Amino acid sequence: MRSRVGLVLCLGLVACGSSESKLVLGSHPVSAPAPSCSAAAGGSAVVAAPSLSVELSGAADEGWLGSPAVADLDGDGTPEIVVARSDRLLVFHADGSTLWRADVDDGRTWASPVVADIVPSSPGLEVAIAARAAVHLYTASGREAPGFPVTWRDELRALAAGDIDGNGELELVAVTTRDLDANGQTDILIAWKNDGGVVPGFPPNTTGHSGCDDACYVHGGFDQTLALGDVDGDRIVDVFAPQDNAYMSLHDGTGRAFDASPIFRNRTKFQGVRFLLDYALAQQGYSDNEDVDLQAHFTNSAPAIADLDGDGRHDLIVLGSVQNTSQDDRDRGVVLFALHDDGTRLDDWVVPYHEPNFLSGLWDLGDNIVAATNQVSVADLFADEDHPGPELIFAGFDGRIHCVDARAREIWNYEYTTRDDVLTGGVAIADLSGDGAAEIVFSSYSTAEDQSHLFVLDGGGHGLFKVALPGRGSMAVPTVANVDADPALEIVVPLKDTEDGGVLAQVYEVPGSSDNCLPWPTGRANLHRNGYIP
Repeated sequence: MRSRVGLVLCLGLVACGSSESKLVLGSHPVSAPAPSCSAAAGGSAVVAAPSLSVELSGAADEGWLGSPAVADLDGDGTPEIVVARSDRLLVFHADGSTLWRADVDDGRTWASPVVADIVPSSPGLEVAIAARAAVHLYTASGREAPGFPVTWRDELRALAAGDIDGNGELELVAVTTRDLDANGQTDILIAWKNDGGVVPGFPPNTTGHSGCDDACYVHGGFDQTLALGDVDGDRIVDVFAPQDNAYMSLHDGTGRAFDASPIFRNRTKFQGVRFLLDYALAQQGYSDNEDVDLQAHFTNSAPAIADLDGDGRHDLIVLGSVQNTSQDDRDRGVVLFALHDDGTRLDDWVVPYHEPNFLSGLWDLGDNIVAATNQVSVADLFADEDHPGPELIFAGFDGRIHCVDARAREIWNYEYTTRDDVLTGGVAIADLSGDGAAEIVFSSYSTAEDQSHLFVLDGGGHGLFKVALPGRGSMAVPTVANVDADPALEIVVPLKDTEDGGVLAQVYEVPGSSDNCLPWPTGRANLHRNGYIP
């Protein structure tokens, strides 16, 4: 029987957890940053090794891309752990015992479960999941909420909550992989109210609410391709959806599509802006040389919304794959854009950040091991004038984690693999020692057994810990939260495979940590899964 205690490796040339600079072969770290958050009482610069404390059991099926949620569902003062598997939703106590479970007949649950007060009249918090074509909404006690499940188009791989109509209550927004074509337009977006009714104005394009013309190019989204946040300053949540082409969708809560800047030739709406890397070509709208000119593709792009340039308005941040415009050379790495809501680029991002090196990640690897999520996480790691604004942390297609500043300059990168069968779904960011400086936490997954790990890096890109994960690892972003009565944080890692004894997730405690600094502690930033940094 495989040992349940993962091997903990300390990376670098000095003691485990030291904040001093380390040499990690193949990586390019920088000096560990000064704290950017307030320190906790008794905080330390030394990060303790994650220690396996609890294993969660109870399902024989496999995991997908969903990060776990940790929240006090019923308001009793004790958090629960929420884990979505292929055919079921499970809710655990901190000791690993099961509080309740919901078997889902619709099929796999791809995206992270949403946990929020969606139905204010119902006690506690609700849990929403998207399972193939259906969205389920469960009360804190595990009962299906009135009006649910609701169904749309198979497969709904992105789900988030936000008050998109400004009525003070949350709506559920989803993206499908399968286009709806009607009335000369295409839709991939749907939104529901908390009673299961469709939000007026959705789906936006085919109903005519978007105002789209014949230059709105819409196609399905395949991996958590959704962010919700106020991008126009009206204090009402907007809907940002990258998609399976070189275009993206942007709507307000009425379904209206955002207008494109006049600099984009013959394009009236954001959905008509083609994201060629060269800004002049993007404004022109077409390539001059399809064998050479490069464009982005947003099939698996999980975006973020945050104020990068400090102007008080939130910006659109998205990581895409890169291909030539003839699409016969697709292994051209990844590209990071920072945009205004009219499709124009921030001043420092006129030339987007392009990491061209390619090892793996664009293509599904087989046997339910999928391509990498092009997910960007956002946090203010560096409290110094050389790095104003938040940093952007993401995995490239080159086996590395990259940290890029708000001016589109790379600060550091960390090589987590040299194998083409090992990938990661993205990173969580949290202070694991209470000193006010955040660490980077991520897991890897593979088609091969026993090649996957849980990683902890400091904010300068130095490897601190590498913990062996069983089986094929974890395709999801880990969740960092306090799951029990003690003050220390835990790292919850859902496993791709169900291990011996029905183990589907592992919980690691990090002694000496606290919840003083959790800028991006789970997949899609928070339990609304909206990718939004207020």
